Amino acid sequence: MRRFSNTVALIVLILALAQPALTAAQPAQEDAAAPSATAAEVFAVIGGTTISVDEFEANFHAGIRQRFYHGQVPAAEIAAFRREVAQSMIDRVVLLQEAERRGIKPDESWVKDRLARMAERLAASADPQRERALLREQLLGDSAITRLKHEIENVPVPDRAAAKEYYQAYKERFTTPERVRLSLILLKVEPWAEGAVWEGAGAEAVRLRKKLAQGGDFSALARLHSADPSSAQGGDLGFVHRGMLSQEVQEALDGMKLGEISQPIRILQGFAIVRLDERAAPELNTFEQAQERATDLLRREQRERAWQDALVQLREKTKITVNDAVLGAFD
Repeated sequence: MRRFSNTVALIVLILALAQPALTAAQPAQEDAAAPSATAAEVFAVIGGTTISVDEFEANFHAGIRQRFYHGQVPAAEIAAFRREVAQSMIDRVVLLQEAERRGIKPDESWVKDRLARMAERLAASADPQRERALLREQLLGDSAITRLKHEIENVPVPDRAAAKEYYQAYKERFTTPERVRLSLILLKVEPWAEGAVWEGAGAEAVRLRKKLAQGGDFSALARLHSADPSSAQGGDLGFVHRGMLSQEVQEALDGMKLGEISQPIRILQGFAIVRLDERAAPELNTFEQAQERATDLLRREQRERAWQDALVQLREKTKITVNDAVLGAFD
């Protein structure tokens, strides 16, 4: 046995109902009449609460089914995943103990509602009463932890000075990225269309591009031929920024000059011809414009920090021992 010091984040709060092997960690029994678990049957003891080997293995295999395609875990990842599942189970116990210490009660109405929503699945299980009891216990714990998290994360809203300091430190988060104004002609082709349809649309796009090169009116041709909603505005898409366009169009734009018209670009929706009408350089928003967002981002980070700090502190003050032989066993 040893202190468990891995700090992988809490990840497993509730697994699917279809995995009935899951059970909650049970308090260590001191009643002489009750059978006591042998050291080989115990996976971990957390501040007086015992997690059995069976409980750990059930969570481990349920986690595999959720995380890995066809339940196949790469050999190099098994050890890390076992530690991750172990930490999540230990953290859950630690958090439930803290919720109880603070007198935090679960939201019974929320639990009742969740059970009602899953009534059909419960009824179809091999042992509906047992499954319902197990699920209710899980949901009660989830609710208590959620309320504990809300209490811990209830940090004050940052004042103006703190928000401004955050704004000054992370100006890139409050900078409007470079934008481009485009006009578009889209010859639409369904992705599943036959090759002949794509070839015909490509030939039509080449013909239109030739007309444009000879002085054709882009707006008029867009209104006549484009299948994009922007055709009503002569193909004017307005300003867009990187990330809003397909990779193919973005790559074409990166090498274009103002007023230039692209060659036909094959995209998922068909063939596109774009004209670069304007570029707007990146622009830092003023603090007055960004204050609300800066305040929200800072508070979000403070809430997350408060939660992580609390979790670390709870781990440190709780006596946690883990059976290394179980943790390192790969079955």
